[in-house]
Parts: sequence; C-alpha cells; structure tokens
Amino acid sequence: HCKKKKHIRKGLEQGHLKKALLNVEWHVCQDCKADNKTQEKSEEETDESPSIWLCLKCGHRGCGRNSQEQHALKHYTTPRSDPHCLVLSLDNWSVWCYICDNEVPYNTSTRLGQTVDYVRKQVCIDSSRTEKQENKEFENKKVEKDSKNEQEKEVSLKEENSRSSSNLEVTVKGLSNLGNTCFFNAVMQNLSQTPVLRELLKEAKMPGTTVKIESPELSMEPQLIKLDQPGPLTLAMYQFLTEMQETKKGVVTPKELFAQVCKKATRFKGYQQQDSHELLRYLLDGMRAEEIQYSKKEVCLWLISLTYIAHTV
Repeated sequence: HCKKKKHIRKGLEQGHLKKALLNVEWHVCQDCKADNKTQEKSEEETDESPSIWLCLKCGHRGCGRNSQEQHALKHYTTPRSDPHCLVLSLDNWSVWCYICDNEVPYNTSTRLGQTVDYVRKQVCIDSSRTEKQENKEFENKKVEKDSKNEQEKEVSLKEENSRSSSNLEVTVKGLSNLGNTCFFNAVMQNLSQTPVLRELLKEAKMPGTTVKIESPELSMEPQLIKLDQPGPLTLAMYQFLTEMQETKKGVVTPKELFAQVCKKATRFKGYQQQDSHELLRYLLDGMRAEEIQYSKKEVCLWLISLTYIAHTV
C-alpha cells in the first residue's frame, strides 16, 4: 500500500475538487465523450463498460486501464508542476496512487476518507436527482401520449358522429293509410330512407332541365334544349321523397304517388291487401319504362337540333 503522506498531500485538493464536481456525468469518461467514443462503445456492446477514475486533484474523470484509451492514466502522465497522482474508483471507492502504483488505504477520520465520503454522497444525490428527472420526463411523455390519444379518440368520435348525422339527414315521418295500404306504406318508408335513390331522382332531369347540344364539326355555337318534365310516376316519386325530407308535417299523405302506381298497375286499385314485393316491382318497372321513353325523347330532340343546325349552315 502507498504510505507516503506527501503523495496524498500533493494529490488531494478538496476545495478545487468540490467546485469541479457540480453537474457532472459520474460514470462517463469526459475524454471519451469529447472524442465521441462513448457512443461507439455503447453501440458495440461487446466489451464491458470501462471503470471510471476520479482525479482527487482536479476532478477529471477518465477511463481506467481496462479500457483501450486509458484516459485516467494519460491524465496523470501529462506533465504538470503538481502531480495528479491520486484517483478514486467510482465503482468500488478504492483510492489508487499512480506514483506508488498501489492502492491507498484510508478511514473516515482522515482528510482522504472525508473526501471520499463527500464524493460518494454527491454521486448518490446526483443519481437520485437524475432518476427522478428521468421518471418525471417519462411521466410527462406518458401524459402527453395519453392526452394525444384522447384527442385522437375525440376527433375520431366527432367524425363518426358527423358521418352518422349525415346519414340520418332524412327525418322519419309517418304515412297516412289510404285504406289497406300498409303494403304500400312499408315500401315507401324504405325507399324514403335510401340516400342513393334520393340523389338519383334529384339529378334525373326534373322539370326545366336544360341539355346542351354541341357539334364541333359544324363550328356552330352550342344549342340549349329545354326538356319536358319526366313521366308522371317518376315525378310523383320525386315529389314524395322531397316532401318526406323537407316537410315540417309529422305525417305525409302519399295519395298522388299511390294513384300513379295504380294507373301503371290496375291490380292495386280497390284498396285490397296486396304483396309489398309485387308493389315494389311494379313501381320500379314503371319508373324504368318512363326513363326509357324519356331517353328516346332526348335522342329525338338531339337529332332534330342537329338537323336544324345543318340546314341553317
């Protein structure tokens, strides 16, 4: 063991040491960190972490002899007026003298022992503070993540409610019974809640629809042709769906629509019980027949317009 007190006297500087030990990373070699080698070592994870030795003269923290760089030893061998020969292991709290190349015994009553005790307390305090800070940061990140998840859930819920609301734009209304017309009302309630049908009828050439006839080959200005209204059954269906959607009344009387159905299929006259599926088939077939007739009228108007343009030229 090193027993030369002059080594301890020259290698120990309590006042300077305490000032140097403020806000330090205890278990990191400051020279390796400066050379960006600490990160490389941590990424390799093949070698054991080197021991860190604290210079009791100036507070320098360097890696020990079990490391490749041996910064603690290099720090001692750097020429100076006063020797930086005493180092403290931050792993097992042993003290080493580089001059004697041996361990230095100490007890709590000596200046060296008091210095070691002070360093140990600082390490414990800083480690506890770092742990609390890390826990606090972890909790903050967790709270932030939970808050973000809650916000995302809230936005998702609002969007879902919005979509649900848009799907329920049509208000459900009652239908008057025209005399054993439950079969008819059942079909009409379902059709009135069919958004696709409402949109198609809204676009299906209602009264006043204008068609543009163009003929690039003749170099003439486009001709606007105003179409007639659709067939009576289609028009009645459109008016019925509009009334179901827009009227403020709680009950709608589908008398006109039922009358048009009966004109297309006389079997439903007489206010007798009928089959809903049969009613639906006759209704859609009737509207389809009107659409075909209406389309033929469009073609005729288009041909007439082209003929007129050709003669004017």
